[in-house]
Amino acid sequence: MRSFAFAGVVAACGLALAAADGPAISADNLRTHLQFLSADDMRGRGNGSAELERAADYIAEQFQAAGLRPGGVDGWFQPFELVAGVTIGDGNSLSIKNGAVTASFRLGASYYPLAAQAQGQLSQLDGLEMVFAGYGISAPEKGYDDYAGLEVQGKAVLVFSHEPQERSPNSRLDGTRPLPQTTVEAKAAAARDLGARLLIVVGDPTHASDQADYGLFPLDPDVEDRGITVLRVRRKEAQSLLDAFDLDFRAKRIDTDLVPRSRPLMGARVSYTEHLSKNRRTVRNVVGVLQGSDGARRDEAVVIGAHYDHVGTGGRLSVVPEKVGEIHNGADDNASGTSAIIEMARVAVGAAGRFPRSLVFVAFAGEERGLLGSAHYTSVAPVPVASTVAMLNLDMVGRAKGRVDISGLELSPSMETDLQAAARATSGLELRREGPGAGRSDDSSFIDRRVPAINFFTGFHGDYHRPSDDWERVDVPGTTRVATLALEFAARLAARDTRPEFVSK
Repeated sequence: MRSFAFAGVVAACGLALAAADGPAISADNLRTHLQFLSADDMRGRGNGSAELERAADYIAEQFQAAGLRPGGVDGWFQPFELVAGVTIGDGNSLSIKNGAVTASFRLGASYYPLAAQAQGQLSQLDGLEMVFAGYGISAPEKGYDDYAGLEVQGKAVLVFSHEPQERSPNSRLDGTRPLPQTTVEAKAAAARDLGARLLIVVGDPTHASDQADYGLFPLDPDVEDRGITVLRVRRKEAQSLLDAFDLDFRAKRIDTDLVPRSRPLMGARVSYTEHLSKNRRTVRNVVGVLQGSDGARRDEAVVIGAHYDHVGTGGRLSVVPEKVGEIHNGADDNASGTSAIIEMARVAVGAAGRFPRSLVFVAFAGEERGLLGSAHYTSVAPVPVASTVAMLNLDMVGRAKGRVDISGLELSPSMETDLQAAARATSGLELRREGPGAGRSDDSSFIDRRVPAINFFTGFHGDYHRPSDDWERVDVPGTTRVATLALEFAARLAARDTRPEFVSK
């Protein structure tokens, strides 16, 4: 990613603390929390698992030991429900009939659902008319729209994966950078919003092999909820249909000139039977509060958060889904951030006079399934969102190696002075503006509510969402420095005379 370094290497002052005469963030304590949360017997802290609940209990115990008060709706906890996978029933099937030729697909062998209604009973779509919508991309601002002039209401839509000209640096579709409209989520939304009943995705002809893993679904059955059923189908079984309507040729022409070639597939009909049921589970955010020292400002808060869930034993959410069943310990993602906020809480209580406004420490569940815990927090926050002056998020802060990426200051530039002052008072970290950008982690739920939010991040690496993300690979001294910087930053935000402003995205 492009670097936007703005502070250089800050002068090292040792691990100066959030309070010069107060307790220090302890690398040994942080390592202890890290080892517990990312141990093999925690089995990757998957959402809906007993191990995630064990982690929640541990975090609550640490918050209590630090001297925070409970901030949940149930003691330390904010319970909420999410969907963690599906159960496969009998009778799932997919077929496409074109004249006298019928292509049949088998679940887990030649098709699988990416998104489904999953109501628990048989759901049937019989004889839906089909249309071809190219790559399924609606980007009129780029001069490209596969749906322009195409009627899809009540029909099944067939689209190719990826996007046209994706290898061309001169393409008007953002060159070689993928369009946001290329994601499955965006393609599903485009078809759904136009009234389609079903979206079928097949590998595009510019790739030599089908990149989908059809056999994974029975091993880790899981789907998204996109308001429309989305199926991935294998080219081998779909080839007769593609050939009958020259769809590969059409895709190659689109790739040449970026002229959409969508069309009805006259005579083609789709029948789909689905029997999947959502596995609903209750998970918990863990919330602790340090009341502000100023009676006039303690009703306002700075939130310090980190998600503590991970991807369990892999599957769909893993970078290596073929390794389903192997424990993904998630030491950096995000036992590192969770361990950091536990230590930050302990130090903050020991230096409570530095925080005129209240601090709310939150360990979020459900992040890996769509930032669900932070979204839930904003609706039941112990200090209302309207009274939350800022949010600091620590997500993957375990690979510092002398630097940390900061996202979000572009939405609240007045906080940069506070950050610079915090950096000068603490450790020698290079501050960078690379990272995933504002709003890519739990900070997003606060940004959506117009709360200034900053994300601390130390970079992607080869262990991300893989079984190899183990605690031994975490830079514990570096994580300690990030935590120290973040807490010093929080102290300055808690003591500001005025609230930081929020600049619209």
